[in-house]
Amino acid sequence: MSDKPHKDVWPWGSETILWGFKPDHQYTFKILEPKQGRAGCLSLQYHLKKSESWFVLQGVVWALVVVDKLACTRVMRAGDIQNLPTGTIHRLMGISGDARVIEPSTPDLHAADKSAPKDVVRLHCVLGREVSPARTTQEGELVKECAQITEDAISAIEAGEQPEELNVSRLIGLTGFSLSDF
Repeated sequence: MSDKPHKDVWPWGSETILWGFKPDHQYTFKILEPKQGRAGCLSLQYHLKKSESWFVLQGVVWALVVVDKLACTRVMRAGDIQNLPTGTIHRLMGISGDARVIEPSTPDLHAADKSAPKDVVRLHCVLGREVSPARTTQEGELVKECAQITEDAISAIEAGEQPEELNVSRLIGLTGFSLSDF
């Protein structure tokens, strides 16, 4: 257990835990620094307890969020916000090499105590980490669709292009915002 802020390094990049590094902290506050493209693609995942938000501090990232069983993607820049309620299937990937995303969330016990299990259910990982099976056939089909959408986004980034945004209107105003909205 860490008794001070610290940085965790993951296959996709790093996260600095600024708050939530003790089990009695009532929330967790991190800065995510995903690498660019495939190397910086977080797993397609959901949380059983944790809810979180992403606030892009700098750089450009790509977000995939499932809303009402519909895969939605958006390109996020500094000032953009995406809220992720508990159970929401989601994924983040760096488009630019300088991406930094602030992530406040409900308590992440693993951030405070590495012996505590992570509250993450991975459904797909381009970096080869272990994944859990889909809960239903329909979710399995959705995971396959999200995997293909992710590969298309990775190809765009590798070609120096911006990934396509899909069903972005379902995200903006529902769970996502830009500071210019205020």
